[in-house]
Amino acid sequence: MRRIFPLCAGAALLLLAACQPSTKPQPLTGADSTAITKIRTDYAAAWNKGNVDGIVALFADGGLVQLADTVPLRGANAIRTYLNSALGTPTRATLAITPSSLDGRQDLAVEVGTYTLTPPAPAAPAKGAAPAAPAALTGKYLTVMMKQADGGWKITTNAVSLDAPMAPPAPAKKGR
Repeated sequence: MRRIFPLCAGAALLLLAACQPSTKPQPLTGADSTAITKIRTDYAAAWNKGNVDGIVALFADGGLVQLADTVPLRGANAIRTYLNSALGTPTRATLAITPSSLDGRQDLAVEVGTYTLTPPAPAAPAKGAAPAAPAALTGKYLTVMMKQADGGWKITTNAVSLDAPMAPPAPAKKGR
């Protein structure tokens, strides 16, 4: 009897351990990937229409936009202020987004890719002059998205940088 009790207790512990939920995060579902793709396409469509509120709505409360060489833009008001200046012109550039990878788990996703901002065609040139082709700007982005309590996805962080080379440092001043 004394030998049976430890064996039964050990078997019970093994059964309990087997019944514990897995701590390994589950991968993104097809529905999650579709929702994340929709965020990307909605972002580009809203940008191209100049729809600032449409872009801001894609961000979670306290969302962050980090642009190269600027202060972080945290929250709807800061993001809206920036977008109003970037999109509040009739000559705004057209945005095209090309994702290169999407990775995540059931509540967190990270997408990395590139983007192109194409300025509108210039006004008709003077007679006999060749039209100047607009120079497109290209860059990279990293977007972090989180699943919200309602099951939808929102952007929490969007970091973007231009591919343009950095300006050379200013020459050092010669001392006296």
